[in-house]
Amino acid sequence: MAYSARAAVRRAFSARSTARSLHGGEVHGRDRAVRSPLRLVRSCLTATLLLAASPAAAVDLPNVGGEPISLDVVNTTAISYHFDNRNDDGRYPSRYLDDNYGEIVDRLDAQLNWWRLQLGMRLNGSFYVPRPSATDIDLQRKVLNKEVSFKLDDAARELHSRYLTTVYPAKLWLTYTQPGIEATVGDFYAQLGRGLVFSVRKMDELAIDTTVRGGRLVLDKDFQLFRLEATAFAGQMNPLRVDDASGRRLHGDGSPLFFAFPGASDLATIDFNQSNRPYDAIEGARPNYLEDTVFGGRLEAGVKGVELAANGALLLRTSHTEEFNRCMAAAQLIEDVDARREQGRLCAGEFPEFVNNAPERQRNAIRTFSGSVSIPSIAERGDVYVEVAGQQLRSGRPDRDGNPEKDISGYAIYLAANGRGGPLAVALEGKHYRRFFPLSANIDVSPLSNPGFNAPEFAGVAYNQPPTAEPIYVEPIGSPNVCVTGGRARVDYRFNRSAAIYAWLGRYVSFSERRDNIDCDTADINRTDTWDTAAGTEIDFDGRRSHVRAWAGVRQSDAADTGDVFYSEGYVRYDIVKHLAGAFSLQAQGNSRRRYRPENFESSWVEGDNYVALQWSPHLAAIFGYEYTNALGCAPGKGSELCHYFNGGLQWKAGSRETALDQVVDTVQLFVGQRRAGLRCVSGVCRNFPPFEGARLELVSRF
Repeated sequence: MAYSARAAVRRAFSARSTARSLHGGEVHGRDRAVRSPLRLVRSCLTATLLLAASPAAAVDLPNVGGEPISLDVVNTTAISYHFDNRNDDGRYPSRYLDDNYGEIVDRLDAQLNWWRLQLGMRLNGSFYVPRPSATDIDLQRKVLNKEVSFKLDDAARELHSRYLTTVYPAKLWLTYTQPGIEATVGDFYAQLGRGLVFSVRKMDELAIDTTVRGGRLVLDKDFQLFRLEATAFAGQMNPLRVDDASGRRLHGDGSPLFFAFPGASDLATIDFNQSNRPYDAIEGARPNYLEDTVFGGRLEAGVKGVELAANGALLLRTSHTEEFNRCMAAAQLIEDVDARREQGRLCAGEFPEFVNNAPERQRNAIRTFSGSVSIPSIAERGDVYVEVAGQQLRSGRPDRDGNPEKDISGYAIYLAANGRGGPLAVALEGKHYRRFFPLSANIDVSPLSNPGFNAPEFAGVAYNQPPTAEPIYVEPIGSPNVCVTGGRARVDYRFNRSAAIYAWLGRYVSFSERRDNIDCDTADINRTDTWDTAAGTEIDFDGRRSHVRAWAGVRQSDAADTGDVFYSEGYVRYDIVKHLAGAFSLQAQGNSRRRYRPENFESSWVEGDNYVALQWSPHLAAIFGYEYTNALGCAPGKGSELCHYFNGGLQWKAGSRETALDQVVDTVQLFVGQRRAGLRCVSGVCRNFPPFEGARLELVSRF
C-alpha cells in the first residue's frame, strides 16, 4: 500500500504520536496512565476529520539511488467496555476482577520498502479506563461479610500484573532479499517441516503471535539437476506481552534484545509478624517469563521429484533454580521466623523460579531433530510426505536436594498421503508419537504459584506444533499427543463442480490423556481408545453465489481397562450462504454439540454457537448471534438449565482506498452483547477464553 493522503497532517500527527510512544518508553505514573488514552482518542478524531475533508492523494516520496520507496501503514484500534460477565466465584479473585472496566487496544503496523530492503515495526498499546480495583467498596463488603473466601490482598495480587497501561515495540525487523538469498535481523516467524521440530506463527483465533527475535538466513540455489535450500536462525523467543482477553501482562527477565518492553514492579502486601501485628511486606519485582533461546536450521534438497529435508532445533532455557535453592537453604538457617520469611521473599525476587510439573519446562536444554521425504506428485495422481523426528530433554533442573530431573528421549513419526482419480479423492494421515513433548514456553503458568507474578493465561504459548491428524477443532484432553498412535482417512466424492460429499474415520490410541505419563507406559490403565467419524456435503448453487457446507460427527473415547466412557461427543457444524439479490446475501454459520465426560460431570451437557448475517457485499454485514450451554457452573447458581448468550454486530468495509476517509475507515466492526466462556482450539493448540458481556468497537485504517 502506498503512503498516501494529506502529508502535512499525517506527518504532524505521526511525529507527535511517535514522540510520545517511543521516546517516552514504558508509560509510568498514574496521571500519564489516565491521560494517554484520552490523548490517543483526541488525536485520532482530529486526524480523521482533517483527512476526511478531501480526497486521498498519493505522496511522491523521493527515489533513493534510483529506487522507489513505499510505506505501508495499518492501524487497528479496539475500544471495549466489559460489564458484569456473570462468572463470579467466591474461590477466585480473578472472577471478581474482570467486570466493569474499559479497554483501548491499539496496534500500529508500519512497513518501509526500498530496493531489496524491508524495514518493519509493530507498536502495541493497551490502556484501561477505568480499571478494576482491589479497594472497590462492594468487594470490601463481600470480603468482610465472608461472602467470598479470598482476602483483599489476594485481589491486590491478582491485579498486580493485569490492566496495566502498556506501550512497547512488539515486533521489529529488517529483511534483505535478492534471488537466492534472504536475510532477516529482528522478528520473524519460522517453521521446520510440519511443525514437529519447531513452529511459531500468528494464530488470530487464539490471540497468539509468537516470533523469534534474532537473525535468519535463507539460501536457495537451483543446479538444474537438483535444488538446494538452507535455512539457519538463532534468537530469543518473543511472545506477545499483553493478553487482550484477560488484560494480563507478561514480564521478561530483562534481555537486551527486548528494549522498551514492560517490566515487573515490586508488590506491596500486608503480612503479620510473630506477634500477629500487621506490617507492609514488599516482594521484589520478578518476571513471569524467562527468555528462551533457540538455534535452528533446515537443509532441503530436491532431486527428480523427490524432496529430502533435515531439520534441527536447540531450545535453551534460562534458569535460576540452583541459585534459588542455595539462597533458600541459607534462609532456613536463620532462627528468627520473621527474618527467615523476609529472606525467602528476597530469594524469590533475586532468583525467580517457577513451580511447574511439565517435563518440558523442567529441562533447560531440548534438542529436536527430524528427517523428511516428500514426493509432491506421483503420476499427477497423488503425493506423500513422511517425517521422522527425535527429541531429547536434557539438563534437568535440580530439586531441593540437588538431584536433577532425569533425561528423557522420545520420537515421532508422521505420514500424510493423498490420492486422486476421477471424482474420487482419498486422504490418509497417521501419527505415532512416543514421549514427544510440546516446546512450551518458560512461563510461570501455574495459577497457584507466585500469585501476583504468574501468568496462567499464557499456558498455550509453545514453539512447536506437531500434527494432530485430527479435525482442527478437536479439543484435546490431557496431553494426548505425547504418547499416541492413530490416524484418519477421508474420502471425497465430487458429483460435479457444484456438489460433493465426504466422510472420514479416525482411530486413535493414546496413553497420555487420562493422566501424566512421562515414561509412556502402555498399560491399559493409561490407555484410551478413540473413534472419530463424520460425514458432510458441499453444495454450490445460484451460479456459485450460494452454498451449503454442513457436516455431522461423533467422537467416542473409552478407557481400555474398564471399557467405560472416557469422553463422547456428537455435533453438527454448518456454513450456509443464500444469495438474495444483487449484492445481498444471507449467511448462517455455527455448531451444536452434546458432550459427556463422566470424570468431570455426572451427566452430558450441550453447547453451541449460531450466527446469522445479512450481507451487502463488500461493504456491510449485520450479524445476530446466539450461544448457549448448560455446563455446570456456566453462571452462578445455575444447575442443569441453559445459560443463554445473545449478541449483535455490524461490520463495514470500505472496499476501496480512493479517498482519505476510505483509508481511515477501511474496516469498522461493532459487537454488542454476550459470549460464553470456552476452550477454543486450532490444530491441537488451545486456550480458555473467559465469558464476555459488553461492547467492542474496532477500527482498521490502511494507508
